[in-house]
Formats: sequence, structure tokens, C-alpha cells
Amino acid sequence: MSINRAQAIPEEVERQRVLARQRSATRRATLTPEQAEQQRTVARERSASRRASLTTHEIERQRALTRERNATTRASLTPEQADQQRTLVRERSVSRRASLTSQEIEQQRALNRERNAATRASLTPEQAEQQRTLVRERSASRRASLTSQEIELQRALTRERNATTRASLTPEQAEQQRILASMRTMATRATASPKIAEEQRVLTRKRIATRRAAYTPEEAEQQREAARRRSLLKKTSKSKQIVTKTGVCKTIEVEWPKPADTECKTNCLKKFIQQMSMGSLAEGICGICNIRCYQRDLRRVPLNKIPSIELLKTPEDLCSVIPCIQRTQNLHSNEKHNINNDVDLAMVEGEAG
Repeated sequence: MSINRAQAIPEEVERQRVLARQRSATRRATLTPEQAEQQRTVARERSASRRASLTTHEIERQRALTRERNATTRASLTPEQADQQRTLVRERSVSRRASLTSQEIEQQRALNRERNAATRASLTPEQAEQQRTLVRERSASRRASLTSQEIELQRALTRERNATTRASLTPEQAEQQRILASMRTMATRATASPKIAEEQRVLTRKRIATRRAAYTPEEAEQQREAARRRSLLKKTSKSKQIVTKTGVCKTIEVEWPKPADTECKTNCLKKFIQQMSMGSLAEGICGICNIRCYQRDLRRVPLNKIPSIELLKTPEDLCSVIPCIQRTQNLHSNEKHNINNDVDLAMVEGEAG
């Protein structure tokens, strides 16, 4: 069979494909819904088992071949056939989604997110930028082909989706979304050139003007009143939410900026004098690590309470390196402990006297 295919001319190959498609269509037309579903299940199982037995290189090669076939098929289609193919794909997607349960829909979304994340992670910066450019061009061409009613319908659907998504978010998630949006906006502004920034400003002004033009007089007045309140709140006061013992939140208007009272100034001055006094700034040297630090951080410890006191002696190597150095005796001996205890006791008695 493979030899016959290799020797066949392109016209013969195309004729064979057409005949195979016709046979498949005739066979499918004679199947009952149960048999058709059974055939699909068997085909899915075969595909899954075939994919499971493939290596990574074979999978990548299969994907490349599939892309080439799809590209060749799309290139040979007329605009009417391409539009018909898109319509069929949309209808299949709609029918497939309509037959899915909520759990299956959520599972499909999770799989799509994982696939998209894996695809984005494997892209180079140039490929990622190319993908963004293609998405923008597709969106622009799609918007250009829409009528005014379709555009308004798309906006209404987008608003409903966003409202539903926001309503399902917890306060922490909503705050996280705002922070992410602010970071994205700041990153976009920081990386934008002056020309792109100016274009963005012009587009924003046009959008705002279009939105204002679509307002009714009542909505316009409501927007102005809200803007006045926001400006007044920013300029004259700030709002604080205080939870009382009963759990009721009250909004208190606090004047800002407010001059500090005399008591606050006096307390600040006392703390400053206390922290900057000679007693607070006095320094000492640690007898263990030989560093200078504040005396308030030092503490006196008797020698007999120091753990591992045998380490507090001159190293043997130091005596051989530095000549004429007096070797220290072992501080771990009982006699040395007694002498140190007597010295400490005499110092305590002298201070008491």
C-alpha cells in the first residue's frame, strides 16, 4: 500500500482521499447515535493509547506534521470554504460545551489554562511578542468587522462576565487583583515609549469622550456628583473605618493635615532625650568576641557560669607564631575558678561598702 501511494501521482492521491471521505461520510450517515458515540469513544481510546506510547520527540514531530497539514489545507481553501470551516468549528464547540456538565467545563478551563501557561513558558521573548502582535491584529480585525449592535453586545457580555467574576471573589482576592492590575499598568507604562504613551493617552481620551457622549443626562449628573465627592474626599479628609465593640463599622471624617498637640510634642522630646543620653549611648567591649557595642546590650556573667570555658584560652598556634608571648594557663582549673570567685566576691563587697 505504501509503495502504491509513493508511486501515485498527486491527482490520484487526491482522488483517493475524496473517495475515502465519501466512504466515511456514507458510513457515518448509516450509523445510529449510539453507534456513532461508540465509534467516537473507540477513536478517542485509540488516540489516547497511541499518544501514551509515543516519545517526546515523536509527539513533537506529530504536532509539526499536523501544523503543516493544517496550514496546507487552509492555504488551499477559498474564503467561502474557510468561513464555512470556521462556522462548523464554532458549531461543534457550542454543541460540545452545551453537553458538558459544570465539573467538566471547569476541568476543561483548568486544562486550557495549563496548556496556555506551558506554551507561554516555552516561548522565547521574540515569539511571545509575535504572539501578542498576532492576537492584537486578530482582535482589531474582528472588531473592525463587527457592527455597532454587535460591539455593544460584546461590551455588555464582557461587563456581565467581569461583574460575575468580581462578585465571586473574596475581599483578599479582589485586593490581590487590584494590586496585580496596578503592577501591570505600571509595568506597561514604564516600558512604553513616549510615542506609544501618547497614543495610549489619546485612545483613553477618545474612550472617555465616547462613554460620556453615551450617558443620559441623569447618568452624566450622577458621574459629576461622584467625581466631586471623590475630589473633596481626597483634598479635605480621609476616611477611616473603625470597628466598634458591637461589630458595627463607622466612618469618621478626620481633618488632614492636622497640627500635632503639645502633649505629643512633649512625649517625642522626652523619648529623644532619653534615647540620646550618655547612659543610653555608653559603649563597652565584649570580653568574648572583642566587639564594641552598647552597654545596655552587655551583661556580666561569672566565669564559673560560662559554658565551654576551656575555649577561653590562647591558641597553641598563636604562641608559636608570635615570639615572647606568655602562655596563658588553663582557665578550666579549679584553682583559677576559686581565684576568680574570690575576686568577684571582693568586688561585690567593695561596691556594697
